[in-house]
Amino acid sequence: MLCNRQNLLYIGGAITLRGATRREEILRKRGREKIMNNKISLGMVAVASFAVGPIASADVIMNQIGSMDGANTAGQNVSASQDFDVYGAYDVVAIDDFTIGSAMNLTSASMVLSGWNGFSDPMNITGYTVSIFSSVEAAGNSIYGDIASIYLINGVDPGISYSPMWGGDGSWLVSFDMSGVSLSAGSYWIGVTPLNSYADGNGQTGVVASDIGDNSGAQANPTGAFGFITQATGANYAYSLEGTGVPAPGALVLLGLAGIASRRRRR
Repeated sequence: MLCNRQNLLYIGGAITLRGATRREEILRKRGREKIMNNKISLGMVAVASFAVGPIASADVIMNQIGSMDGANTAGQNVSASQDFDVYGAYDVVAIDDFTIGSAMNLTSASMVLSGWNGFSDPMNITGYTVSIFSSVEAAGNSIYGDIASIYLINGVDPGISYSPMWGGDGSWLVSFDMSGVSLSAGSYWIGVTPLNSYADGNGQTGVVASDIGDNSGAQANPTGAFGFITQATGANYAYSLEGTGVPAPGALVLLGLAGIASRRRRR
């Protein structure tokens, strides 16, 4: 079942709207001040690229989801990860780490979503923020990534999908389009926060734990309303991330020279 992607791409403090026809609706739902006040300015780690072409193939950067039958998440706990909307003091993100050895263009991210306390249907979720953080401490400053964040609205534009092949009980495999974000080599943290209105009776959401990983999961609640700002949970969170390699500058030069040589031969 295909849902929708919104058009807000955050690279550090920059906010870019893809397809401005829904600008006012999106900013009302998200809250302009909430967006602006929680963005952290970026150095040169992440770069936005908007000339996105077809993706031929992608490399797996991390995969803690495992088998599509849900075997790797069966019987595991769920850790809160949610933008509570009007109850913003309780905003919390569950994060896990990954490392890339060379620059990558991100293509997609996924999470195994579950919920409790009245949560029953992911279609009641307003949207999702997929964030990349530089550290656990950065998540303790804001649930929105200091490296990059993409906000996607449920049921608006293509970019969110719920896998019909997922077999995990009481959970959903949700995937997100991450095109437009590039990362340099290094270590990072990923977290996904559903924007789910607790005030409207939609309950609480979180990411399911997995038996794949190095037990480095953590949570961050920047206001401390849950009794912590950051805490190590020792969990592995069911996230995955894919991307494609960024050609080295020298390779781009060689490709350009090859194109010139080719044009010259045709003359």
